[in-house]
Amino acid sequence: MFMKLCAMKDILPGEMKKFDLKEEEILVVNLSGQFYCLEARCSHAGAPLYEGSLEDEILTCPWHYSRFKIKDGSVLRGPAKKPLRVYRTEIKDRQIFVEAERPEGRKIEDRKI
Repeated sequence: MFMKLCAMKDILPGEMKKFDLKEEEILVVNLSGQFYCLEARCSHAGAPLYEGSLEDEILTCPWHYSRFKIKDGSVLRGPAKKPLRVYRTEIKDRQIFVEAERPEGRKIEDRKI
């Protein structure tokens, strides 16, 4: 199931922003008009990656400088060892949607308070 995350206009080329979707923090990166959605916290120590730096397709963690490839979440330089989760993304009517499913296969569910 895909869920609306934000509008394309919300993230300018070369920019990244964090969005909250249910219990997930998702980092959206606009790389020359291509949008990538990844987990928003470093897999090493939980640093907020939206405070890091982006150079071409390389995302650098602000705390310990782990480097990740935004296209597939792979670790290019540690100390992180675990790749970032990359969300499947769809664009419809200039809106960005992400597949709302946890890695273990459970769907993210709406919670009523």
